[in-house]
Amino acid sequence: MYKGSRALLDIDWDLYVETLAKVMIGVDDPEYVRRWADHYRASIDREAQLAQDAAVNDWDATAVIGDIEAPTLVLNNQNSAGSPLADAQALATGIPDARLTVIDDPVYSVVPSLIEEFVLQSAPAHRQDAREGAVRTVLFTDLVGHTAMMSRLGDDRGRDVLREHERITREVLKANGGTEVKTMGDGFMASFGSVTKAVECAVALQRAFADREGEPLSVRVGINAGEPIEEEGDLFGATVILASRIAAKADGGEILVANTVRELTAGKGFLFADRGDFVAKGFEEPVRLYEVSWRGQ
Repeated sequence: MYKGSRALLDIDWDLYVETLAKVMIGVDDPEYVRRWADHYRASIDREAQLAQDAAVNDWDATAVIGDIEAPTLVLNNQNSAGSPLADAQALATGIPDARLTVIDDPVYSVVPSLIEEFVLQSAPAHRQDAREGAVRTVLFTDLVGHTAMMSRLGDDRGRDVLREHERITREVLKANGGTEVKTMGDGFMASFGSVTKAVECAVALQRAFADREGEPLSVRVGINAGEPIEEEGDLFGATVILASRIAAKADGGEILVANTVRELTAGKGFLFADRGDFVAKGFEEPVRLYEVSWRGQ
């Protein structure tokens, strides 16, 4: 806990959070600090903060970090006064084969890509017992404008709409033989044993959201087929990553698929529009993308 912050916490919760935000972020942007503080207050209250501080103040994991066997990425942000570089260096030194990366990013925008890169590079060496070889079709969905919707509707109403989005998605997945792998809050990852079923599911999803009354829900869908790595009910590997990249490339209401999917569904009655080559981040070779035409079909 920062020196003197306990006294401030006892006196003024709001001022404590504002001060913590300024120290943690280390950037002179009042609006960004205000949003961070609002998010922090929405995540924890004063009593929970006190309980957390009491639980962790005297806790020291130094003695056990040497037993960590999982690949570990240690990040240190030079902009954060609350994260000394010396602490990060000690942590990275104590954890076997840990990687230390120092960033200079006030708003932590590079962190997701650094984590993704680290996971992709570390995964093959630590999943030797994972099953691979089974051809699966991987489908990703993403609810467009989720953050703006939550801000506009408020937490309670926004969460009701998200539940409706989740209910519709799960019902359509079940009806089309899809297996929900995981949900990311505003999106889903699903797998199918049949490429045709996956495309049919995507079409059914778009129709269900288009026909729904009330708050509009605009969803993008990306599909890829290949041989992902399966471990403990989750899927990994290039097939999955590319499916995610394809979904991110789509606009709301669109279904984009890799050329592999189009070829495997030839003669099944689907209409495709050529969207050209796409070089996904982390991939050297381009993949041909096609949009599935579903409106009016």
